[in-house]
Amino acid sequence: MILPFSPVLLAVGPLAMRWFGVLALVGLGLAVWLSLRDLTRARLSRKAALDGLTWGLPAGLLVGRLVHVLGWWDYYLMHAAEVWQFDVDGISVWGGLLAGAAVFAARLRRDPLRRRRIFDVVAPNAALAIAVGHVGAFLEGAGQGLPSDLPWATQYASPLAATPDFGVPRHPAQLYEALVGLALFLVLQALPGRLPAGVRAGAFLVVYGLARVALGPLRLDPAFLFGLQMEQLLAIGGVAFGAVYGLLPLLKPGAARVRPGRATAAEDSMAA
Repeated sequence: MILPFSPVLLAVGPLAMRWFGVLALVGLGLAVWLSLRDLTRARLSRKAALDGLTWGLPAGLLVGRLVHVLGWWDYYLMHAAEVWQFDVDGISVWGGLLAGAAVFAARLRRDPLRRRRIFDVVAPNAALAIAVGHVGAFLEGAGQGLPSDLPWATQYASPLAATPDFGVPRHPAQLYEALVGLALFLVLQALPGRLPAGVRAGAFLVVYGLARVALGPLRLDPAFLFGLQMEQLLAIGGVAFGAVYGLLPLLKPGAARVRPGRATAAEDSMAA
């Protein structure tokens, strides 16, 4: 399947807006907007969530960049000047996700139950943001997988595409992850509202982590340790943490269960 469109959405002189960067920002903005809307509906504190985002987002971007450089250390060893080029395709999704979530959680450490409930609201919207961002990568050609002779293997006609080469059909690994993110968004949204707090967030980490590990052999990322890619190693850590985080409330029925639409008096005063 040959994709004929240009990866450049808009060009003004030497400046160019590419699909990946634009849709990554669209996905992030959509996730923030939906999360704030859902927090209001759940009568949870938007102020607390925005405070966590203010600290978590830059931390996630910086750590995501560091993890990407470490994962591709042999390339950057020969191209040291590119270490400081902060492109959207040079940020580790799992590095940014875990680091951002850790800082976010630290900002909400005084109220573990509210933190779990906020993470449950954010989790499906984060999956949607991941899906939208990977669609941008697919349109641009960034993150293509190994060569393939499958009917849906993709080639890019534009010389500006970020594909590793031309004329070689490859797995659309970006599209695979986009479909996983979209399916995860729909499933998490459809889960019963009376689930204990933390189950949705835990399910997000487990499912998306397992998907990333499974898709690893189709990607071009170099092996980092034990024959696994850096993203796979972080995803395995995310799966382990998500399993514990999501299972604990289920093992203690009622301990972290809150009826939909109900909130503490403190949250009532902070919501909106």
